[in-house]
Amino acid sequence: MRVAVIGLGNPLRGDDGIGPRVVAELHRRELPEGVEAIDGGTGGLDLLRLMEGWDRVIVVDAAEIGREPGAFARFTPEEVRLRLHEGDLSLHNAGLPEALALASALNHPLPPITLFGVQPKRIGWEAGLSPVVERTIPALVEAILDEVSEAAKSAKG
Repeated sequence: MRVAVIGLGNPLRGDDGIGPRVVAELHRRELPEGVEAIDGGTGGLDLLRLMEGWDRVIVVDAAEIGREPGAFARFTPEEVRLRLHEGDLSLHNAGLPEALALASALNHPLPPITLFGVQPKRIGWEAGLSPVVERTIPALVEAILDEVSEAAKSAKG
């Protein structure tokens, strides 16, 4: 099974850099065969291209999820689409919700997608994550690897 873990965000904007930071952490580990960690930058509609050709996609991004800074939550594409109508989930101008909406409007097939959104503490022009968001990385990486493992199990039937 081919799984892409795509980290979104800008490392020069504080906690918005959580996605690339998680990708860097995944690169330090021995990932299961067929799993690739990809720095998706600030996303945009190029996300559609990044998501093509995989059996499963996991996206990690800073998101306003209404929780304490450093908390993270797992979302499905349907939940992300609903939040697009309620307000901005992504902190980018054209992020995952917009890419999913465009794919749906164009009947563009995508693999199954899971989003891990991390509540930021600070977004601003400064490099590095806040300490509270940095501390969530080990648990977040484990949750992502659990998701990869579950995807592999379900693919085997």
